[in-house]
Amino acid sequence: MMQLCSTKSASCCEKSRPVGTASAKREDSDMANAVEQLQHTHNSLIDAVKAGDWQQVGELDRLCRDQVRQAMEDPQRDDQQVAVVLEDLSETYREVVALCQAVQGKLAEELQDLQRGRQGAKVYQMFR
Repeated sequence: MMQLCSTKSASCCEKSRPVGTASAKREDSDMANAVEQLQHTHNSLIDAVKAGDWQQVGELDRLCRDQVRQAMEDPQRDDQQVAVVLEDLSETYREVVALCQAVQGKLAEELQDLQRGRQGAKVYQMFR
């Protein structure tokens, strides 16, 4: 199975905004939490792909999309933090798509082999 990208979890939750007031601390905490949630979902997506749990991959994909949308709609988002997480997520998706294409190709070959086997069995039955 294809090895998936590693994540930059150390840089995902660094706070880049100055923290001077209680309000700023809450905003930083909210943003760190949103980024942390997206990073956690991203890690779960990687684990699901490694395990070959495609149903879970689909569910985590939908969750990632929702979390990305929420992060992008947040007027107080830290664009740098969001960009780092999205970069990692994008790399994972590139690798997942490549893996899916490889699996699809293998399944197509197996299906063709199965169809050839059926045709051969029919021919054999005809001349028996």
